Amino acid sequence: MMLFIVMAIVFVILLSNAIRHAFQGHFRQHIRPHITQYLEYVTTDIGTPPDRNRAQQLADRLNIEIQIIDRENHWSSSDRLTALEDLEVEREFIVNGKRFSYAEYGGHHYLTVHDGDTSLLLNVPNLRDQRRGFRGWIPILILLLLLLILYYATRRLFAPLEIIKQGVHTFGSGDVDHRIMIKRRDELGELANSFNSMAEDIKQMLDAKNQLLLAISHELRSPLTRARLAAEMLHEDDKKAQIIQDIKLMEALINDLIESERLTSRHRGLQLSPHNMVILLAGTIADYFNQAGIRAHVPSTEVKLDVDAARIQLLVKNLLDNALRHSPKGSPAPEIQLETYEHSVVITVVDHGEGVDPKHLPYLAEPFYRVDRARQRDTGGYGLGLYLCKMIAEAHHGQLAIESRIGKGTRVIVKLPTCL
Repeated sequence: MMLFIVMAIVFVILLSNAIRHAFQGHFRQHIRPHITQYLEYVTTDIGTPPDRNRAQQLADRLNIEIQIIDRENHWSSSDRLTALEDLEVEREFIVNGKRFSYAEYGGHHYLTVHDGDTSLLLNVPNLRDQRRGFRGWIPILILLLLLLILYYATRRLFAPLEIIKQGVHTFGSGDVDHRIMIKRRDELGELANSFNSMAEDIKQMLDAKNQLLLAISHELRSPLTRARLAAEMLHEDDKKAQIIQDIKLMEALINDLIESERLTSRHRGLQLSPHNMVILLAGTIADYFNQAGIRAHVPSTEVKLDVDAARIQLLVKNLLDNALRHSPKGSPAPEIQLETYEHSVVITVVDHGEGVDPKHLPYLAEPFYRVDRARQRDTGGYGLGLYLCKMIAEAHHGQLAIESRIGKGTRVIVKLPTCL
């Protein structure tokens, strides 16, 4: 809007200046001779010495104001008397020995002719008042109306840009089913259709990838089960234990892959039911970390929340596994805390390990991302634990955040809303 206003002001200034200069040039070349000739006719018609009665008749018939100033007196066809010394002369010229001028006084413009001791003043009454009235504003109002129409037409023309921007943001946030609904036949409509085609192709590729990953994961379960049964029949030694441990790790990896794909697919479903979060956390710690010495800080009263109990247990288990894995010997045991707020329940898991460099924090919850690129067994799993925790939190319409400082440990915060 400011751009249109500035352009309108510049347009009016340039146009008015151009018209003024063009009119002045045209006036000097063509109109001024006719006006001076007209004044000579009026002067001749009034006579010498001036006939006041004849001047009054001309003023009434032509609807003009005539003033006569000579040695006798100062006469006017109206009630207004204008002194010559009060006139502000704009232009002055001499034709046929007579001095003509254009002057202004009191907001009125006068055409004057001086012939010896006689001066004749002509004026069109109320000309300036009419220009200052409502009619003078009509061109400006029309211009503003045209600018307003142009502004809304331009805004409507580019309105799809905001819809396209929101669609790109929504799609980039992970909603691959989102499409831009714009029914236009212009270039912006073609852009929206191109985006929808691209989004459909990406979605098909992601669906194919997910289906392939799920199929491979399911197919791997059968040979792993047979390998584990065969390993159980081996003689007891270190190799048997190692083989069984490797098979368990592969089974855990496959289970995490299947679970993450289920949570990210459009057919994901949570088995929601009311649970006491205090009991749920205590049960998870007792089932998986009975001897780990994990310190739990939970309210003394029950905390009811509609959740998928199995997935919340998986979330807590993965977070505590990470905390234990990154807690060196001799450091304080990991802590888990449950806090309640007006609209949310917050689960916080803290370890007192080596911490994580801040440059890695934005990527820790991405699939298969690991700070240790060597992927050694004693430094962690396969980079799916935190990603799976994030998926579980978001499936409950919650959030997962990670805070860490080198040498101070890491804090993982899971915020779950009380109403899904």
